[in-house]
Amino acid sequence: MSILKTVIKHFTTIDNYQDFTRSLDSALQLQGLALLFTAIYQTFRTQLTLFHAICVLHLLSLLGFGLTARGQYGTKGRNRRFVLLTSKFLIAGAFLAFAGYIWATAPSFGSQPQCNATTVYMVFGVSIRATEVVFRYVVLGLMIATVIGTAMGMLCFGAIAACMCGIRRKDRIVRSDDVAMASHVLSRIRFEDGKVKLAVLQSEIIGVVLRTGVNVYAIVTLEQTIQRNDIGPEEQEWSFGQVLAIFMLVGVAVEVLSIFLAKMDTREKQKDADAEQAAGRPQVEQQRLTAGTELQERPSISD
Repeated sequence: MSILKTVIKHFTTIDNYQDFTRSLDSALQLQGLALLFTAIYQTFRTQLTLFHAICVLHLLSLLGFGLTARGQYGTKGRNRRFVLLTSKFLIAGAFLAFAGYIWATAPSFGSQPQCNATTVYMVFGVSIRATEVVFRYVVLGLMIATVIGTAMGMLCFGAIAACMCGIRRKDRIVRSDDVAMASHVLSRIRFEDGKVKLAVLQSEIIGVVLRTGVNVYAIVTLEQTIQRNDIGPEEQEWSFGQVLAIFMLVGVAVEVLSIFLAKMDTREKQKDADAEQAAGRPQVEQQRLTAGTELQERPSISD
């Protein structure tokens, strides 16, 4: 998706790119959110195995999860920001609690605890038992470190924002309208210098390569995990949920197709306008010549 977003960014206008990004994020994150809460529900009912829980974690890392509106609906005010921020914290907390519960209770997790000791997890091509104590503690330690680092970063950012903008409205130096205007201006800056454009393009390519590499690693690791585990024959056939998820992704293909078709229509309209303008030029020149000839043929009036 990172490659697709980069191609669309350089192929269409900034407004179309922002609409496409919102639509793509909304579609994928909503599917990821549905997958997350379905997995949590099945975990409460003891219907999810450790192998399927690991696959869910990988899919969530690829899809993402959250609530993203397709439209902008005006500026983001205080109420809208509060609701969005609260929902993000709640969803992130649900994911961390779900992932932590999986690794903390891996030996006895799910509907088939007798099979958990043979469940294999792939890390850089190396098979590791999912119930290995050291491995589980390393994963839990990384999760705790991530939470602590994120919390400290948010506290530092909040302190800096409070110092710059003020806690009370009357003490604020920077207004919300100023921030919105600055963001709008920065989003529309285009570099014309060749060296600057090359540097920006290089940074975009590096970012795309890194994100693509992480996604490729996650996909390869998921495929290796599926192959290294002994799954039943019924798992190799597509179920109702898998077919439904695939057809829900058709919406992303429709968005991409609409972008390209809109670009083709714009080019055709521009060609038609140029053709009409080119066809109208001879007529204008002829009218000018005719008017000039008539002026020359008129007899001069003398006193």
